[in-house]
Amino acid sequence: MIIEENILLSDFTTMRLGGSAKYFTRVSSQEDLFAALEFAKSKGVPYFILGGGSNTIVSDSGFSGLVIKVESSKTEILNNDTTSGLVTISVDAGVPWNEFVKFAITNGYSGIECLSGIPGTVGATPIQNVGAYGQDVSETILSLVAVHPNGETKIFSKEECGFSYRNSKFKSGELKDWIIISVVFQLSAKNPIHIKYPELQKAWELRMSDSSGKPENRMIELQELSETVLSLRRKKSMVIDPNDPDSLSVGSFFTNPILNSSQLQDFLEKLQRLNLNFPTLFLEPVGRTKISAAWLIENAGFIKGYTVEGIGISKAHSLALVNRGGTTSGLLSFMNRIISEVESKFGIHLEREPILLA
Repeated sequence: MIIEENILLSDFTTMRLGGSAKYFTRVSSQEDLFAALEFAKSKGVPYFILGGGSNTIVSDSGFSGLVIKVESSKTEILNNDTTSGLVTISVDAGVPWNEFVKFAITNGYSGIECLSGIPGTVGATPIQNVGAYGQDVSETILSLVAVHPNGETKIFSKEECGFSYRNSKFKSGELKDWIIISVVFQLSAKNPIHIKYPELQKAWELRMSDSSGKPENRMIELQELSETVLSLRRKKSMVIDPNDPDSLSVGSFFTNPILNSSQLQDFLEKLQRLNLNFPTLFLEPVGRTKISAAWLIENAGFIKGYTVEGIGISKAHSLALVNRGGTTSGLLSFMNRIISEVESKFGIHLEREPILLA
């Protein structure tokens, strides 16, 4: 394990903002991880676990502790039941998420194809229950292995992770101190490929009408569906691309609010008074309703492409805040302005999705 000093963290985040880490190290094994944690303890400094940097904002002053970049890389098929078609796969936390998606698709395994193009690493996906286009990682996670700074290693079942919309106990619950080192997924080599998200369904039907029809080969069908997802994401600048300045973001900056029945009624009444058309509503379990954060932002007066002091809203998607030569303090100021305007107009508080490292 090599400890570096004063490493600029903007080079390791998709937002390309922020200062330096006092200490920085890369780990590819559990032994290295524990050694890094021991180093932080010996120096009396905090530590931060960094994956792909696609959901992290770094303060302009940087981080006074140790940044531990996880780079473990093993993917292993634990069980392949040819009768049921269920395939159990263990994936190290440092494996890039999209590389694992490609691995699954190439082998004809379904369950995560709608999550194509999402940046970051496998170990980060359970923390906020990453999801897109009708799929959440929690749907295919069986368990995960995590370690505690006190030296304990434990296997957590799916139920113990406490998954909910863009959340888990590792993000905002009693498991925040645990560090995920590998995740066990269960995918399928036989289950019918099902599209649940209306926007994706429409794009898929259009793609099929422009071709010779639905592919007969399962792997090709998954590849085609993945390409359809990537096409949608590219149109929204949600695929990291050095040639696309609007991709210098953390993707969706805010989570979509979920309202209970009383909050929904208040919101609908506000829309009537404001003479605004109702946005698309997405029904959630136990009588709750999800609404679009992008719609709220746009209708609070923030148009696509709007920029102030080097920080702006993507020209392609209202939910992405983009670095156009600004600073983290400018980003947070703009974020707070959006939150304030949305709450003032609609009575709904937007929640920031990325982690702030300060």
